[in-house]
Amino acid sequence: MHKFNIKSLEKLDNPKRRQLMPPAQTLKKFHIGVSGTLLDIGCGIGYFSIPAANMLKQGKVIGLDIMPEMIDIAKGKAANITNIEFIKNEEYSFPIDDTSIDYVFISNVIHEIENKTKYFNEIRRVLKTGGLLCIIDWKKKETEMGPSVKDKISKEEMIKICIDANLKYIEDISINMDHYGLKFQLS
Repeated sequence: MHKFNIKSLEKLDNPKRRQLMPPAQTLKKFHIGVSGTLLDIGCGIGYFSIPAANMLKQGKVIGLDIMPEMIDIAKGKAANITNIEFIKNEEYSFPIDDTSIDYVFISNVIHEIENKTKYFNEIRRVLKTGGLLCIIDWKKKETEMGPSVKDKISKEEMIKICIDANLKYIEDISINMDHYGLKFQLS
């Protein structure tokens, strides 16, 4: 099971990533509104959390990560933003109230999760009815960056995992040549 190595921090924000996956434009593809609460699970250094807070002018962003070092960096980057908070969490336990989240956003994390049933139960617990799950992950192919092919989850597998977790598939989101995007809804 591939897990992100904190020593590879420069991979989380660099000119190549910004070119392939510009954060604000990528979030716009998921039609994130101006209000509501977005939970960025595996937020890392705030690559998507911070632009999401700027988009959700009448809302709030909560970034979760299991690595305290990531939370510290993200907090530093977002020091002047009032509608964002970063919290350390355990892998299968989110310190978030039941049915309190409008958008769950997860980028390049699910391939790292061993017990997907337990993980998706936690996602469903925090999502409001009608809430959206927005996923970005690696296409199951050889890529210059990212985990090995054996650790990647194909788009078809990801759709099945989410449908099995009682999430309704809404649409594909075009991300880039190495990543796919998917949108689901809790009904």
